[in-house]
Amino acid sequence: MHRRHRARIVALRARVLFLGFLIVAVFLAWRLFDIQILQGPALAKGAYEQDSDVVDVFARRGEILDRNGRVLVRSLPSESIYAVPHDLANPAAAIRALTPIVGPIDPTLAAELHDRHLWFVWVARKVPHEWAARVRALDMPGLDVKREETGRRVDVAGTMLSTVLGFVGTDDNGLSGLEYSMNDVLRGRSGKTELETDEFGRPIPFGRQKVIRPARPGHDVELTIDSYLQYVTEQALAQAVRTYHASSGSAIVMDPATGAVLALANIPDYDPNRFWRYPESDRRDRAVMDAYEPGSTFKLVTAAAALLSGKVTPRTQFPARDELTVGGRTIHNAVDGLAIRGPTETLEQIIADSLNVGAAEVALRIGPRAFYDFARKAGFGSPTDIELPGESAGILPPPNEWSGSTLATMAFGQGIAVTPLQLARYYCAIANGGLLLRPRIVQAVLDQDGHVVERSHTTVIRRIFPASVAAQLLAYLRAVVEYGTGNPSARVPGYSSAGKTGTAQIAENGIYQPGAYIASFVGMVPAHHPRFVILVKVDHPQGSYYGAQVAAPVFVAIARAALLHAGVLPQVQRRS
Repeated sequence: MHRRHRARIVALRARVLFLGFLIVAVFLAWRLFDIQILQGPALAKGAYEQDSDVVDVFARRGEILDRNGRVLVRSLPSESIYAVPHDLANPAAAIRALTPIVGPIDPTLAAELHDRHLWFVWVARKVPHEWAARVRALDMPGLDVKREETGRRVDVAGTMLSTVLGFVGTDDNGLSGLEYSMNDVLRGRSGKTELETDEFGRPIPFGRQKVIRPARPGHDVELTIDSYLQYVTEQALAQAVRTYHASSGSAIVMDPATGAVLALANIPDYDPNRFWRYPESDRRDRAVMDAYEPGSTFKLVTAAAALLSGKVTPRTQFPARDELTVGGRTIHNAVDGLAIRGPTETLEQIIADSLNVGAAEVALRIGPRAFYDFARKAGFGSPTDIELPGESAGILPPPNEWSGSTLATMAFGQGIAVTPLQLARYYCAIANGGLLLRPRIVQAVLDQDGHVVERSHTTVIRRIFPASVAAQLLAYLRAVVEYGTGNPSARVPGYSSAGKTGTAQIAENGIYQPGAYIASFVGMVPAHHPRFVILVKVDHPQGSYYGAQVAAPVFVAIARAALLHAGVLPQVQRRS
């Protein structure tokens, strides 16, 4: 009896336990069904949103190309060196190891590397691949390399065209040159992607990704620059700067028919890949930013104003003299001008022999208003609107601000300031028959497939004189080379050439400094049908400072190379 009772109790307990397990099992099954099936999508979405992060997706910065498609600047995958001071066992040893790789460590960074409370410090951003490889090879705890989202900008051409191209900062924004002025075109638009992450915020390999906004790569910019001509121009200019121990120099090569800048050189220059190692003065685009007194090269502006006024013709005779007193100031002929040839002189002789007194007499005959109005019409006193930043407008004060001698001195390029680009553009108008063009250095904007998004075109601003006046001015420039101050230094072997020498004193605080000059030459080749206008300017040359001796030979070297490069063969000289 007792045993049966115990068996019934055990059976009852088993049934109760079974029922309990059954109830639990049913409940768990229901909860599993509810979580996995009924609420599964919503819970998964919530979990993903909780353990996900939105990151920016790098948009590749566009390339900069020359007129023939040669890459000048491109972006490469970048890496940066960082440190975890908390994990550095020996900060002093780390500094010693880093110095041969990245250069001297500044005091602020050195102090951070010694601060064991810091968990992250940038050592160097967007470094060359070899730097990153050397840091990895150190295998030092607390030092490592991180891949950057933005690329490292690399100037493939090194220092060539550096003052024009400019450089970018660590945030991939252009800071100078074309990198700055064309930044919105080159930079593109970054995208955004949502990534699945772990509890520490790290992306899960092969985890889910959601593109919120696709990245749009930047456009490529194709320039009017010819890399060969740029190289030749820089080499010839640098040689002159070295030979005459000059402080700086600029040179421009333009196509007078289109306004395209084919070469633009400045010395000194710098390496944009290491721009921080150079002073601001080396990074300056002097041909566009710096205005200077042009000296005798401005006499062609005086000549044009005179011919247009109707008060002077090619046959007009002016008294030939060595000095002239105007407004209490005595004007003398420049020492690099040629001797007076007779009792009178024509406009051609004044230009060819570079006579300051004669130029002043011409300007006085036409008056201040006619002179000023033409100079403004010719583009002086206002920027050219080339696609480069920081362009100077030059200095052309209105007549009501002139002194008694201003008109006379402006006639030979004193009391006025121009940029090399403004002056080169004016000579292009002489070469093309009288049209003032907008200089351009950007030829086209291309998408990533090489298709043209936008193309620049020749822009005529205005006609500044008729073709007949342009032909007369060109004849004067030919006379300079044939028998004037440019003979024989500006003659290009095998080709006809035309141009004007310039030797200008440098003024500081309104006072002309003894022994401080700018030597310049602006010319065109071939003279009968100009294909190239070339300006050369050399600042503070030592030893010799005449434009004919310092700048004209640079013009000759560039002109001959440009003509041969363009397939213009030398003229065969026949024996008589």
